[in-house]
Order: sequence, then C-alpha cells, then structure tokens
Amino acid sequence: MGSNARTSTKEKLVIPTLFVMVLLALVILGVFPSSRDVDKTRVSIKELQADLQGQKTLLPIYLSLMERQKKALPEGISVNELQPLKIEDLAELPEVFETLARASDLELVSVTPQVRSLQNGREMLRVDARMRGEFLTFNILLNRLNEMQFVESVESLTIDVTDLGQEMSLSAWLAIQ
Repeated sequence: MGSNARTSTKEKLVIPTLFVMVLLALVILGVFPSSRDVDKTRVSIKELQADLQGQKTLLPIYLSLMERQKKALPEGISVNELQPLKIEDLAELPEVFETLARASDLELVSVTPQVRSLQNGREMLRVDARMRGEFLTFNILLNRLNEMQFVESVESLTIDVTDLGQEMSLSAWLAIQ
C-alpha cells in the first residue's frame, strides 16, 4: 500500500507539473513576443505622430509657396518652354547672335561654339560670344536672349574695358537635338 501511495502522489504531481510547464511555454512563446510587437507598434505610432505633427507644421508653408508660384513673374523675367535647336541650324548661330547684337546696338566681335561641350552624347552646346558697345544696351541683348526658346542658361558674363570700348563676353548653354 505504501508504494501505491507514492506512485499516486507522483502521478498527482506529474499532471500539475505538466500543466505548469505548458502554461510557462505558452507565456514564453506567446506573450513575450507579442509584448515586443506591442512595443514596436508603440514606437511606430510615436514616429507617425511626429511625422504628422511635422506635416501639420509644414502644410501652411507649402500652401503659401504654392500661392507664390501661381503669381506672375516680375517684369523682365520669363520662363520659356525649352525648344531645342536642330543640329542642322547650328551653322546659323553666328547670324542669330549678329541679329541680336544689331538689335541691341552692339557690335558682335566673335561667336565660338564649344564643340567639347557636345561630348558624351550631351544635348547641350556651350556658345561663347563677345560683343562691343555700351553696357546699358547689353541689358537689351540679355532680355532678348532670355526670350529665345533654345537658350537653357547663361553660364557667365564678363565686362572688359579696352581701348576700343567696353567688351562683354557671355557663355550660354543652348539645347540642341
């Protein structure tokens, strides 16, 4: 009888021990990983709230910039849609600059296309032009140059005073195709 009592006591302890072990396994495998996911979710929520607050702060600035963009540009400044010059028309560049210079009461000294700027398949050509005349009329030439749809940008402007008068040099990038 004594040995049966021990066996039954051991059997009585095995079932609760297994129950506790299974319960611990569920807690370790189920609850702890979910608590880590909850922590990650909380961090993500805090980051999203910070982003939202930043967007609320920047929205009025963005709207005011959009309103400014809709306003007309100041006089003398225009934004033309770029229309590339055809490669066949490049031979006429000296005449184009000569016409611009004459219309601005300037004398065209030289027009030099920089062939190296065409390397690597670029669709831009740098042109250096040198003109002589009064500086105040040079502004007229710049305004007319700005209106030309194949002019991408003016890279540099220099003004030199020589024995023959004021000479202005400009380097401009022209879009070509």
